Amino acid sequence: MKKLFTIVLALAMILALSTTAFAAENDTVSLTITGIAGHAYEIYQIYTGDIEYEGTETVLTHVKYGANHYPVDGRPGADVPLDELKTLMSSQNPADLLDSSVKGDPIATIPVGEETSKTISNLVPGYYMIVDATEELPDGQTRSPIMLQMLEDVTIASKHASITSEKKVDDKKDSTHEEDGEDWQDVADYDFGDDVPFRLTVTLPETFNSYETYTLTFHDQKAAGLGNPENMEVYILHTDGTKIPVNQGNPGYQVLPCTSDKCEFGGCSFTIEVGDVKLLYGDKAFAQGDMIVVEYTAEFLDTANVGKDGNENGMYVCHPDGHTPKDYVTVLTYELKIDKIDGATKEALAGAGFTLYKWIADAKEGVGDWEVVSVKAAGENITTFTWSGIDGGLYKLVESTRPNAYNAIGDIEFTLDSTHKTTWVKTETATNSAFLDLIAKDLNGTPIFADQDANGLEDGKLEGVVENYKGTVLPETGAEGTVMLITFGTILVVVAAVFMIT
Repeated sequence: MKKLFTIVLALAMILALSTTAFAAENDTVSLTITGIAGHAYEIYQIYTGDIEYEGTETVLTHVKYGANHYPVDGRPGADVPLDELKTLMSSQNPADLLDSSVKGDPIATIPVGEETSKTISNLVPGYYMIVDATEELPDGQTRSPIMLQMLEDVTIASKHASITSEKKVDDKKDSTHEEDGEDWQDVADYDFGDDVPFRLTVTLPETFNSYETYTLTFHDQKAAGLGNPENMEVYILHTDGTKIPVNQGNPGYQVLPCTSDKCEFGGCSFTIEVGDVKLLYGDKAFAQGDMIVVEYTAEFLDTANVGKDGNENGMYVCHPDGHTPKDYVTVLTYELKIDKIDGATKEALAGAGFTLYKWIADAKEGVGDWEVVSVKAAGENITTFTWSGIDGGLYKLVESTRPNAYNAIGDIEFTLDSTHKTTWVKTETATNSAFLDLIAKDLNGTPIFADQDANGLEDGKLEGVVENYKGTVLPETGAEGTVMLITFGTILVVVAAVFMIT
């Protein structure tokens, strides 16, 4: 139990949502705690004393050591030196001064149960430490202790401190160099080979200052279609916008195998362990709402799922009192499949080859260039061409090889418009796709490739046809006409000769 105080002692009334005091009619007081269902509590006696009145104010005098706090060479009931009381009153964090001197078993306990409130009676007036001693806290909750002066009967409502974490992904439009919606969201779409940016955050609990040390471990579970983390950056984001960098190493952060943390619940791919956060603050003071942030990129591999199923990946954070709930994001990518056909017969046509280009914008508006997505070579029996792992943007389809005896087609420029949710929550019991819509349109806005599976449903895979027409056989000139002209001319020459001779 003494180890628990090393983590959770606090002097402020963090546990109390509200308090109600009643005048005591005898030499003892009672404590009532409401909202306790599912939690266990331990009550420690720090100081006792005599109740006296100064006008309308009730004060504690002749302060003595309690059953759970006294010097090594002292005992309960001994007078507390004035210097110690002055030191406690002037300290910004008196709990640190009491931490090492709390002793023995609690004077009262409240076990875990279904009761919503509990009253502990016959407590002598004084100062008491009330600690949430629940062994397995619900996900995202932390210990919520309180140092409470009890000169009268008191009722407090339990308020369980919480710690929250989340994972986000950034979604950028590479054909326009713009953000797709919010900077950080739950869903993004990317091309194979892109570096996907991820952001992990944990918001520190309001009880942060009550811990002697505070270590965090991020558990990241990446999808099979994502590479190892690169370009990692870790920092404390203060509520005033200040970033406090956290360097790699010890003290600092370390990237470790998933098995490195004992609080693991469920699979993960790797962990990022952040050493004692209290040391990392340096001269900066903690403020409620401060966050620890981890940012990194991961390559989007060609082994990823294509279409509306997406590539789900999640995280959770282990903290001194347990762990946060899992939070998930998903990364989408799409597919384009075209069939080459004879424009007249509508039959499959072999002999064509294609190159797909994508417009990649530079940071400056209007600046960019066409980049090759991939080349599909012509083949004797190849009539279908598929490009997997593409996302929204401006594309150009070029017939790089023309079927023999057929006219070439012009370049086909089109926009691939994709829409998906920005806020999304993974469900374990049913399919909950973040995908919404996908369509390809020419530069006039006319749809040319549609997203429709065998059942008529959209699945994130575009299909369409590209037609070629045979070369035209032009009518011949010169052959028959020339013979007739020559014959007619010869007859005229003969007639003229005969006329001249005659």
